[in-house]
Amino acid sequence: MSPLQQLALPFDEAPLWDASSLEAVLANEALRPVSLTLTDNRSVLLSFRRHAAGVELRLHRMFLHAPLEVVRALARSLRRRTRAGEGCIRRFMNDNLHRVRKAPRRMPALRPEGAAYDLREVFEALNRRFFGGGLRVPITWGRGGGRARRGGITFGSYDPVLGLIRVHPVLDRSEVPRYFVESVVYHEMLHHHMGGVPDAAGRTVYHSRAFREAEARYPQHRQALHWEKTNLSHMVRLATAMERRRR
Repeated sequence: MSPLQQLALPFDEAPLWDASSLEAVLANEALRPVSLTLTDNRSVLLSFRRHAAGVELRLHRMFLHAPLEVVRALARSLRRRTRAGEGCIRRFMNDNLHRVRKAPRRMPALRPEGAAYDLREVFEALNRRFFGGGLRVPITWGRGGGRARRGGITFGSYDPVLGLIRVHPVLDRSEVPRYFVESVVYHEMLHHHMGGVPDAAGRTVYHSRAFREAEARYPQHRQALHWEKTNLSHMVRLATAMERRRR
């Protein structure tokens, strides 16, 4: 299913739970009192806090559509400090991101071909090498505006609602080594592949230990970090100049 097809899914599907029944099942499975709050938060889909009287749990309304196996996996994570079932929960959240916004967002026009690098070619090479060719994620050079900040720059981003990777156009130049462009794209591909997971304290973590271990499997990871550290100030100046020209 393409991101556009996913975003166009209907929103009139009947939920499997209401708030009270979901809270009751979670409390029964977790073997402790659960105080459930449903949210429309677009960035934090799941968070919880344990205390002596039980668990305060905040869930996006998508969880009203969660099958029983997902609810049970979530309850296990509330019951004890365990990572068991996090894959099941992560898959459910990733598969239901179309519920995060009531109005579907449009996929922007894609511009993967640049002056120095074709992001589609970079993506496909990484996809074959590290993911068995299984990822289907649109990728584009971004506009560049709003990405440079004092002392740093966001070279890449992943939009979980659109399922879209954007790369800062400041990297589309021959002086930037291919391994650095690859490292940025690989990082965002991992975000799509792994998603966010709740940690032991109930916070949604995107750069988890498992994520960092996977990121380090890119053979030139350390070299890419060194290049970024050495060239960061130069890249910030270039990105700032690009943004000024756009105004």
